[in-house]
Amino acid sequence: MIIAETRSGQVTLSLKALQEDPLIRFADQVGRVLTGPVTEILPFGVFVQLAPDVVGFLHLSELTDEAAESPDHLVEEGELITVKAAEADLRRRRVRLSAAGGTDGTW
Repeated sequence: MIIAETRSGQVTLSLKALQEDPLIRFADQVGRVLTGPVTEILPFGVFVQLAPDVVGFLHLSELTDEAAESPDHLVEEGELITVKAAEADLRRRRVRLSAAGGTDGTW
């Protein structure tokens, strides 16, 4: 796909723009309970791989009802956890996750 930028006179080539957006395919999964590996741990939550090319974010408050300073006390990278796909925001390109069966701290 060729995209012309008229202000700067630049031309952009994008092979990715020709492929189907994986997030659009994933959007019908909202509301479902899914299992995937933790791919990254941040001080305020974790990223979970949900499908090829789709990663969702689970906030620390959804990991446990108990006070926790960091998710790395609760889960490890690569660990499989079960979550619920709460929202797929196509415009912002984000997937928000929630606890699968309530925030009881069990996976």
